Amino acid sequence: MFLTLPPAPGLASMVHAYWFIEDIPGHHEGRPIRTSPVPAAVLSVNIGRPNAAEDGSLVPKASLLGLQSRARSWRSWSNTYFLMVMLTIPGQLRLFPHIGSDSSDRLLDLGALLGDGPAGALARGVTAAVEPVRIAAELDRWLLARLAASEPVPESKRLTAAHRILQGGGSVAEAAQVADIDRRQLQRWCHRHLGIGPKELADLERLQASLRSVQARRGDPVAGFSDQAHQIRNWRRRLGVTPGAYRDNARSPMAAYFSMSKTASEPAFYL
Repeated sequence: MFLTLPPAPGLASMVHAYWFIEDIPGHHEGRPIRTSPVPAAVLSVNIGRPNAAEDGSLVPKASLLGLQSRARSWRSWSNTYFLMVMLTIPGQLRLFPHIGSDSSDRLLDLGALLGDGPAGALARGVTAAVEPVRIAAELDRWLLARLAASEPVPESKRLTAAHRILQGGGSVAEAAQVADIDRRQLQRWCHRHLGIGPKELADLERLQASLRSVQARRGDPVAGFSDQAHQIRNWRRRLGVTPGAYRDNARSPMAAYFSMSKTASEPAFYL
């Protein structure tokens, strides 16, 4: 089962969607699952048997995957069932600030990050809810409670404004100008909260737009790059494959489903 459900309206700017992946019979058992770098964080909860990470270790019951600079591989088996909260950049800034250096290119145990109380409450609530619609309501409840219990960091609005410029193809200088700060301050804020600099953030946004275009077979996958050679270099460095080779080979079932079901703003997470 692959399924996408929207968050509550009050979370719409912070959460792209809730993604559900279930393979209880083990149809995809033993097959490597590859994911793309994404300019956002992913909060996950395992209901069934956890996947294995690249090093063979099982992923935590509840985890946070920070911004990733490269493709990653996972391994599934029977009784797999997990859900993912696909966070936006504003969502990461508001819900999980100050964790950039700890979360970038890492999968964090949510209990170690927030404490066993909040992480355990999330995992128990999700497991008890059972049905996807009820699970989505439980996720809404937990995230809205987290919002109510905290205040946004002072720089979040200006950093969000800078990100919009980078997401739209603007330069780092333009992003800093919109945020009314200098480039060095923008660099510090990005590293503090996201774990990467603004130039790399813009690079990930460009790659995402290109990958979404190739997966959905619409739009211009070279848009934002100086030329096709620039696009190919970026794909090879981040994904380990050229756009043409990816287009001509079968996408994974998850990539096929989520590339067609998601909104235009949702990340191309599965390869």
